[in-house]
Amino acid sequence: MRYKRIMWVAAAAALLGSSLAHAHGGASIEFDTCIVEFGKYRMHFTAYQQATGGQEICWDLPAPGKTILVFDFTDTEMRSKPVELRVVETGEGGKIAVGGPIRTVAELPTKVYPQGTVNLESEFEAGKRYMAVLTMSDARPLVLKAPIQVVPNQGTSLYVMIGLGIMVIGAVIFLVLRLRQGRMETV
Repeated sequence: MRYKRIMWVAAAAALLGSSLAHAHGGASIEFDTCIVEFGKYRMHFTAYQQATGGQEICWDLPAPGKTILVFDFTDTEMRSKPVELRVVETGEGGKIAVGGPIRTVAELPTKVYPQGTVNLESEFEAGKRYMAVLTMSDARPLVLKAPIQVVPNQGTSLYVMIGLGIMVIGAVIFLVLRLRQGRMETV
């Protein structure tokens, strides 16, 4: 009886712990795919769309439409430097056309962001590729070019993953209890 209780507590802890980690991108800051190295600095990129109900998104947008891009400077030194942000449309290869016309979708003028957060609202279309170009004025200007694209979500939903996790844990608990019961009957 005591082992059953321990197994249930362990299963509940595993489920709760994995869903809490998944709620913020599923990783600590060291493994967070939304963290960007920018010269000697680091920043966190997040995109928000109304269609996702406020869920944090990194580089692949699940739907076309209005999107809010947020760049959070994790290094306080960046907060005292002027920054410019533009979102431009790129070609098929995801590169900015050299010598050709560059279509700017949205932009913010150069200024200092003492709070360390840069917000930009932009409209993204399906089937097109974009590049967020963040330029920080420093002794040597730093330029971050981050690809953004609309990729309809074809993955498995969080609810399906939770359901599968519960089923797997339930099956493991069932097998362990069944094996334990079989050993007790043979003794």
